Amino acid sequence: MGLFLRECLTTIKKQDYPNTEVIVVDGGSTDSTLDILGQYKDLLTRVLCQKDKGQSEAVTKGLLLATGEIVHWHAADDIVLPGAFHRVAAEFSHQKDLDLLFSDGLGFTADTITRGPTVRWVNFLDTLLFFGRFQSDCAYWRRSIMYNALPVDDAKPLTCDEDFFLRMWVGHRFRWINQPFGAFRSHSHQLSKRLDRSTVAWQREDTRRRIFERLGWSESYIRRMRAKRTLSYWCLNRVATKAYSGIRFVLRKASGDIIRKRYTRFLLNEWVIPSQE
Repeated sequence: MGLFLRECLTTIKKQDYPNTEVIVVDGGSTDSTLDILGQYKDLLTRVLCQKDKGQSEAVTKGLLLATGEIVHWHAADDIVLPGAFHRVAAEFSHQKDLDLLFSDGLGFTADTITRGPTVRWVNFLDTLLFFGRFQSDCAYWRRSIMYNALPVDDAKPLTCDEDFFLRMWVGHRFRWINQPFGAFRSHSHQLSKRLDRSTVAWQREDTRRRIFERLGWSESYIRRMRAKRTLSYWCLNRVATKAYSGIRFVLRKASGDIIRKRYTRFLLNEWVIPSQE
């Protein structure tokens, strides 16, 4: 946790947004985590140092401690992008019936920034019936809608975020925003690179089975819904997404990729670097 924690907290602090509640849940780190947290006392609302069973239990504890109206789940190795908190607050303030907000995301390493696929056309029904997800570091929601999705399922270590969001999403209004809110760090210490991925299909199937039961959908109704939405799903979430990515790629190359290179330098050399105070 301590390996990238300072950079994560730095990007939260640089949001410069008032009334931000930052809760850190640490499962008993033996690295530099506590020393780093001590350097951000003015930022942190609460630090819970307590043994847990892993990521799912830690996230559940943190979410249950949250008291703010808008909630976000962020991993210690990821970062928040410039302007995210102000944009999120403005969207929820202007749309009182909005429950869930998400954006496209970025991926990054120590020297490279990549843009993830657009989730512009992701919606609940298609995600439930087929597939479609967004990065947890790019999602924000009203605290009131999350309790039916807790606890985060520790039986699904590779898909616990997808499981949580799908169960929380049922029946709630959502919106996609064309401004990346977060960036996912790719590194060798990631849990997803150490676990057996052969269980992913089962985990996703079990998530959907539970939601179908909650909705009261029969097998025949599920088949009819899938048949009804197959064409729109493929057109929007597959064809349109690939076309959009292709157009974006061509425009980048035509411009010499100047904007991305400039943004990459800014993020890696300025944004994630702690301020010298």
